[in-house]
Amino acid sequence: MKTTWLASLLVTIFWGAVLGLVVTYLGGAMVEALTATPIVREPLKGMAVGVVLAVMSGLLILVNEK
Repeated sequence: MKTTWLASLLVTIFWGAVLGLVVTYLGGAMVEALTATPIVREPLKGMAVGVVLAVMSGLLILVNEK
């Protein structure tokens, strides 16, 4: 099945955002469980970092495959 680059980019952005949220909440829960300090979770920043990392890794793979 052939996918277009736009569909691939959208899927990459979606999973990057999902993974960013998961890391934000699981990481925050682990820090709160191990220490007495409450942590402020910032889901939008987590999503943004996840999307940037996913897109950058996708571009790196694309460049290395050529």
